[in-house]
Amino acid sequence: MYAPERVRRVCIVTMEYGGLVKMGGLGEAVRQYAVGLASRGYDVTVLMPSHGRHLDPSRGFDLYPLDFRACGERRGLDGGVYPYCLGAEMAFVDGVKVVMFKGFDYATGHAFDRWGVYEQAEEKAALLARGVAAFVERFGLPDLVHVNDWPTVLAGVAVKDIGERRGVAVPLLFTIHLSWGYSFPWHYAEWAGLADRPHPVWRVCCHRFEHYSSVWDEGWGGVERFGVVEADAVSTVSYGYLEELLRKYGGWIREKSCVVYNSTDWSLKDVEGVSEGDAWRLVEEVERLGIVGGLDRGGSLFLAVGRVTSQKGLDLAVRALDYAPSARLLILGISAGEWGYEEYVKRLVWERRGRAALSFARVGTRLYKALHYVARAVVMPSRWEPFGISAIEAMALGTPVVATKVGGLPEVVDGYGVLVEPEDVEGLGRAMEALATGRLRPPSRAAVSRYVDERFRLRNTVEMLEQCYEKARKFAYYRAVSG
Repeated sequence: MYAPERVRRVCIVTMEYGGLVKMGGLGEAVRQYAVGLASRGYDVTVLMPSHGRHLDPSRGFDLYPLDFRACGERRGLDGGVYPYCLGAEMAFVDGVKVVMFKGFDYATGHAFDRWGVYEQAEEKAALLARGVAAFVERFGLPDLVHVNDWPTVLAGVAVKDIGERRGVAVPLLFTIHLSWGYSFPWHYAEWAGLADRPHPVWRVCCHRFEHYSSVWDEGWGGVERFGVVEADAVSTVSYGYLEELLRKYGGWIREKSCVVYNSTDWSLKDVEGVSEGDAWRLVEEVERLGIVGGLDRGGSLFLAVGRVTSQKGLDLAVRALDYAPSARLLILGISAGEWGYEEYVKRLVWERRGRAALSFARVGTRLYKALHYVARAVVMPSRWEPFGISAIEAMALGTPVVATKVGGLPEVVDGYGVLVEPEDVEGLGRAMEALATGRLRPPSRAAVSRYVDERFRLRNTVEMLEQCYEKARKFAYYRAVSG
């Protein structure tokens, strides 16, 4: 068996992709990887589900049919045989080929083409693995396969397995953007197309030959843990979050781990012509789109953005207003299906109407960035946060961040904002009040923006990613010589 001597042809497997189908920060991060690599001459192919976008004439991007079909049968635990059939269409975006798999029959499309990115994620992940395996069988192995979060793990392992059966150790990089605990019996891996066979597994001292099922079962069927063991290298988005993963899975993965920061293309040029005096005029534009609650004009504007989930801690930001009488909080929320939590946040906002407002409206890019610019600070009271891309977007415009000391936020904010303890509503409120009244003065807008320019631009992301790719290639070489 041999490993590639250099990495030039890359397959990135993902559930979302910025500008096409995006739920959260993962989609934007993957887009950055792909575009950044393509700009440096890599041949990049992104493989992902369509999530029904091929059926939407208003999707906003062109798709071209691909001469590809992956059809077959799967056997259920009940002994029944269940057929599936996948097709694919392709988009070309910023020098990147994006292949979007789709259902070719009703039974397959009923699950695989669901509009919600993570709706029926378990079945989408299993079918994606089938589609990716068939794609590389048809169009050839890449020099490296890069998977992102648990739904893509089995697809990546399938490519690695095909390579090994052909005598090629295809490097596998597994990026954990947000850790999850999904677990299933071994049959789920077989349902996704992975055949049980002995293969080389890195066990720190060396590679040992073990069956896939034994690796799966030793982690109680945890898909993410399976990916951590099977991958040649494991990356995440901050050193703080890497430490959390080491505590979760063990320090043995440190040697094959690495970090790739997210980046942003936001800049002060994006908000030229906007002044801080425009704050309430911009708020009125959001109010016309629809809000819960409302804001009077007697205080300083603070902004919170993102998915309305318990993870993001938006309830803490609203409750913190009880300790920040000079603050007015506007939340630009994205519904993520946590209906009970959404209703809870709405109730908190309504109880503090005049000081808090929540909007689920689709806000245009220009208005969205302008609101970040005019806000006194962006509030990020996350309960856990691997990186915090919203933080660097705000800071790219020179706006400070008030954030909790969780995950990657401390190293991202790094003195260019205010950090408070997680769940500390009073501490969060007092920090907001100090900024609102001027008792606490953050670094200058130019200094905050310059900090982002130095650490969180696309060139930084690609340089870190290339280092991870080389680490994965090196460990694949060890796997090759052991096999």
